Amino acid sequence: MKKCKLAVMAWLSVCIVLFTSCGNSAGVSAGSTSEVKSTSVSESTVEEKQPYEILREKEDETKQIAADEDQQVIELKEALNEFQFFYTEADGAGDVLMGMSPHCDEAAEKGKSCILPFLYLFGPSVDPVMMLGFNYITDEYMDMDTVEIDTDNYRYTRSVLEGEIQKTKVTINGGQTERLDEIAMHLVTEDDLDALVDIVESDEVGLTFAKYNTAKPVFVECEMPEEDRQAITDVLNAYYLYLNASEKVRAKALADISYTEVES
Repeated sequence: MKKCKLAVMAWLSVCIVLFTSCGNSAGVSAGSTSEVKSTSVSESTVEEKQPYEILREKEDETKQIAADEDQQVIELKEALNEFQFFYTEADGAGDVLMGMSPHCDEAAEKGKSCILPFLYLFGPSVDPVMMLGFNYITDEYMDMDTVEIDTDNYRYTRSVLEGEIQKTKVTINGGQTERLDEIAMHLVTEDDLDALVDIVESDEVGLTFAKYNTAKPVFVECEMPEEDRQAITDVLNAYYLYLNASEKVRAKALADISYTEVES
């Protein structure tokens, strides 16, 4: 999946200026103050919940658990350690770390079409940015224009623009087979965060990769790999812990992160 990661990093350099200049990340803006900066998730009363579940409830102050700064650093580090990080300098927007859950590789390396969640970190003073890659592994490129996600309760439809697609090749089955890889990139919004939670909490999730804008529609339906559920959980946990941390906590958590450096 290395080519997939590099393709996503290359795509990032094209549009990252928009993320940072217009504040189009899902969550509070980079200039927000610290109403929830002391939030932690380590208490035994909430240990059965995922961090993202607790922090999404932060509007109810009775569900906030205060913790010292060192504990917050530990929790954020643990969440970030679930990722493989790649570092690059994005044109016009400085440097960036891209995090990807190893569970994404597990699905794609089996040849399963899947959802690839990515976490982008620009430093302690900037809130995190999340993106989704809708990854269609195939023998022939579709040039998809639509992705549909069916959960227990909803159908989410994402239109795909031509410039949002990356095409590459991947090897699967332990490097024995080469196939084509078509990835549609999507910037996560507040509404998407709700959809991701719904996906994680649904018993069954179906994916449809489609080209509907043609006289001869093409579509492929498949079940979302179980690995995606854990990958999305990982990115939600890291996203909300980072979003609700102070700049100092973020800096301490980032200080020891291991990463692979790639050319922009």
